[in-house]
Amino acid sequence: MIAQALYDIATTAAAPLAAGYLLLSSKYRPLLGRFRPPFPRPAAPPLWLQACSVGEAAVAATLLRSLRARWTDLPLHLTVSTVAGRTRAEELAPGTPISWFPVDQRLVVRDFLARMNPRMLVLVETEIWPNTIRLARQQGIPVVLVNARISDKHYPRYLRWRRLFEPAFARVTAAGAQSDVHAERLVSLGVPSAAVTVTGNTKFDGVTTQVDPALQVSLKRECGLLQRSPIVVFGCTRPGDEQLAAAVWESLKRAWPDAGLVVAPRHIERTPEIARYFNEPVLLRSRCKNAPPSGDARILILDTLGELISFYSLADVAVVGGSFYPGVNGHNPLEPAALGVATVFGPFMSNFADPARVLIGCDGAAQVSDADALQRSLLALLADAGWRARLAHNAREAIAQNHGATDRTLDLIGDIMMKWPR
Repeated sequence: MIAQALYDIATTAAAPLAAGYLLLSSKYRPLLGRFRPPFPRPAAPPLWLQACSVGEAAVAATLLRSLRARWTDLPLHLTVSTVAGRTRAEELAPGTPISWFPVDQRLVVRDFLARMNPRMLVLVETEIWPNTIRLARQQGIPVVLVNARISDKHYPRYLRWRRLFEPAFARVTAAGAQSDVHAERLVSLGVPSAAVTVTGNTKFDGVTTQVDPALQVSLKRECGLLQRSPIVVFGCTRPGDEQLAAAVWESLKRAWPDAGLVVAPRHIERTPEIARYFNEPVLLRSRCKNAPPSGDARILILDTLGELISFYSLADVAVVGGSFYPGVNGHNPLEPAALGVATVFGPFMSNFADPARVLIGCDGAAQVSDADALQRSLLALLADAGWRARLAHNAREAIAQNHGATDRTLDLIGDIMMKWPR
């Protein structure tokens, strides 16, 4: 009770300061909608899904498609917490009502629940908000965690702030965990053991396995990559990754004078900074969409949203960013691997520990320890078509064998809807 009271005081005091900051920021001003999310009152109580940002939005989009297929008349509503997450959600979930997730301040959440009147709250992955969960349960709204995970980074934090978070975990109606490890962590943090089920990781279900060959040719033509071979894509890069790509590129271009390099930053606003890391001309995807590139630049920066998968499909080798330095802890290695692209990532993959473990365990990807090992691996992979083919084949087999988490998640949601009709 004391922890909850202190949390209420803290969130109430912080709310006007946060709103003032957002008001002064042109980039983040749309997030003011989180203080009074504007949306029309639903005609019927919807199933409410919350997806924090870009990665969770992709998971939510897969679930939304499956929910519509199984329950055609079920009203759905999706919320997101970040600007990038909303942009991605609007791309992946057209036709679904989308609004901002309310800040976890008691009065804001109470107003949001009164306006939405959801039949269920489905939290994607790790979304533990004490006021939202507490007030939802007080109003008889079940709260379900799906594709749930507690990362190595966040687990100690939840333990440290146990007095605040344990009541929230204890109020969870049901949780579908990605693995046994995550299930055990959820129970240790307060979720009733009877409420936890291992449903698997829906990311294995939601990946794209093929890109239209005509689109591939079009992209190569637009970006000057038709004559480039091989092509290496660094995807979802974070600070430090681009310097790594630039260093590796010096070796690659000497070995393969016709090679092409694509760098796809996680945050495209960093594009001007990234271009400076290369000692030669670079192309920007945004500029070659409507006009063919001039000159002979071999480096493309993907400064557009929603095209990474298509460019992954052009690669001979894909390097997953965010995995070479601590802090980010990796991005989704299944995205290139499912396309049949030889995939490489670094040592820091705890955010995608299960997919990384599956791929490494079946010899479906290469994990390297540092920059020198990355350079050696890329040179070897590009020289060995047989190795690339083995990685691609093994990865696709493993992904197929791990399908089914989405159906098990829908079974869990269906059980709760039967027990908690509205």
